[in-house]
Formats: sequence, structure tokens, C-alpha cells
Amino acid sequence: MKVSFDKSTLRYSLPNKLLCIDDNRLIPPFEEEKNEMGVCSECEGPLFSFTYHNFQDYTAVVCRCDDCSLLRIILFDPAWEWVGEYPVSIIDNASQNSTNLVESNSISDIGNIAAIKLETVFSSREIEAMIQKSKGEKYVRQYLYNARKKYSLFNELFGYSLEI
Repeated sequence: MKVSFDKSTLRYSLPNKLLCIDDNRLIPPFEEEKNEMGVCSECEGPLFSFTYHNFQDYTAVVCRCDDCSLLRIILFDPAWEWVGEYPVSIIDNASQNSTNLVESNSISDIGNIAAIKLETVFSSREIEAMIQKSKGEKYVRQYLYNARKKYSLFNELFGYSLEI
């Protein structure tokens, strides 16, 4: 597998937790978790992950060095084999307008969306209805209707475009 992106364009929005690649693709995280990932190539300090992003056929892990605070992206292939480590710069605000293509997660990826994000916008019954509808199971129509009215808010907050 060959990684195809301009490594000089890697940026990360701390407030939005969006990874920006090639200056036009914003990728929301599928996981937010702190794990020790290795040592910093600059100062040999410990690197800790804080967000995980799907990128092409890879997993991009955004890490910060505990000693020098440098941000790095570590790429792993589908078998979690190390592919590379790249520096990343911080951007203040990653706007999601027509110049930026957000790689959206559809309802089929709802399992990758952290439950706390879903619970921030939707009630437990609405979440249950969305999951049931996506699986082709029986659901309460009123709960799904209520959830659909909140899709734009969820997309604005977390960068996930839900389609049911």
C-alpha cells in the first residue's frame, strides 16, 4: 500500500478535533482515547494518542509528546503495522465550507461515533431508533422523526453527516 498525500499539508484543529489533509479534507475522529504510542522522534519523550482517524486504508493517530508538546501523526495499516510518523501543525479553526470537503461518516459508521457525542444531541430513544432503522429493524417512527430534526446540529458540532 502506498500513502498518497502531501505530508507538508498535515494540520490539526484542536477545538474541533479534525484532521486536515491536503488542505481540503477534514476528517473527524472515530475514537478519542489516550494511549502511549511510543517515543518522540525529536526529544525521545513519550508520545500519547488523543484522536484516531480513518484515512484511506489507514488509521491516522494524532499524538502529542509529553515532554516537548510536539504534535505528530502516526499512520498504521489495517493490520496495525507502523507505516510512518509525520509532523502536524495546529490550526485554530477548521471551517467546513465549500472549500473544505468533510469526509463524513454515515449511519453505517454509527458504531464508530463515540456514544457521548450521540448522547450530547440525541435522546436514548432517538439513538435507538436510528440504530434500528440503519439495521432494517422495526423502530418508532416518532423518535426517528425527532432525531432527523437534529441532524444539522450534530453535523455542525461533530462533523458527522447522518443519513437514514
